[in-house]
Amino acid sequence: MGKHEQPAGRHRASPNGRRPSRRKKEEPGSRARREPLRDHYYYQEPYGQRGERAEFEDISSYSSESRRSADRRQLKRPAKPPRSPRRKMGLGKKLCLSIALLFLVLIGLGWYMLGGLTVHRLEGEISVNRSVGQAGVKNIALFGLDSRDNSGWGRSDAIMVLSLNSREHKLKIASFMRDSEVYIEDYGYDKLTHAYAYGGPELAVRTLNENFSMDIEDYVTVNFYEMAKIVDAFGGVELEVSGDEMREVNRILWDLNKEAEQEGLASGITGKDYFTALDGTHNAIDGEYAGGKALLTGNQAVAYARIRYLDGDSYRAGRQQQVLMGLKDRLKSRGPLAWPGIAHGVAPNCETSLDFLDAMGLLPFALGGMEMESTTVPGEEDGAYDDENEEGLAVVRYDSDLAVQRLHSFLFGG
Repeated sequence: MGKHEQPAGRHRASPNGRRPSRRKKEEPGSRARREPLRDHYYYQEPYGQRGERAEFEDISSYSSESRRSADRRQLKRPAKPPRSPRRKMGLGKKLCLSIALLFLVLIGLGWYMLGGLTVHRLEGEISVNRSVGQAGVKNIALFGLDSRDNSGWGRSDAIMVLSLNSREHKLKIASFMRDSEVYIEDYGYDKLTHAYAYGGPELAVRTLNENFSMDIEDYVTVNFYEMAKIVDAFGGVELEVSGDEMREVNRILWDLNKEAEQEGLASGITGKDYFTALDGTHNAIDGEYAGGKALLTGNQAVAYARIRYLDGDSYRAGRQQQVLMGLKDRLKSRGPLAWPGIAHGVAPNCETSLDFLDAMGLLPFALGGMEMESTTVPGEEDGAYDDENEEGLAVVRYDSDLAVQRLHSFLFGG
């Protein structure tokens, strides 16, 4: 083997120490040699929507730091457990839930409307005559006291029976003249108005039941100070008032205000409660008033219901009926949306034997569009006439049998 000969099976080393390429030397004009890819990259030229050429994107496994970070996050993220199919609520359950929610809403609304009631159950014997009662007829005694404080004691200047007649779909009001001569247990014959002062609502209800053969088991009482608040809760009451009645209202308001000042009480009467005479004053002595339809404030309505010396006790009872009828019309004109607020303002100013559930049961009567009728007992039909008792007090005497017969015919029909 010569000096420059290489062993068989070995390549000759190049001057720079590299192996010589096995490829033949490319001839001039032949195809250019392609360099091998490094780092095992591969490339793709994606297309956008509708064949538009998109921007070049390197999608190799580790072409960028953001790709590597995304891969690591994907490996660390736990697999989500499969969701269990949600069971749909059946129609029966939906219906029960809706009824329960409606019931709760009604209870809450009822509590808002009547939650302020002062409840006083009648105690002792009240002489209920159950033989005259009829299905669908509920009779409740209404008393308006002449006190302006919250003592709940005094004479009942307003005495009525409110009859709720679901059979005839009517509200009926029977007013009793305060000076009617009746028999009061343990006190003998006296004025009907004195029964409440002698023994509260128990004796007053018993006196009505015994003298007029009634089936009254419940009552509602307000005093005149509270009655003003009740009328104001309705937003006033619209009535037809004569000029003479306007002047008398001003006189009564003036007297009530002076009495309150002497007793150290706040009357609540302000300048807006007085009617204005034709000369621009509030003259309660000889002022001239135009009269006409007017929206009375609470204080004005109370004074109007107390007018007595202008024309007598029977007209006084009629005015009290007009106030109640006016409040019913006012309730209707205000609309259902105002009813909860009105009831909320009325309830705290009443004392009654009706509890929350009893009062809720009567709401359909009070808020419904029922026809209203009224009468006064005793009246001319009952032979009523003015007289004096043994003590020299003015009383109204009458034929009790006729009065009872007419009252029952009015309340129960037939």
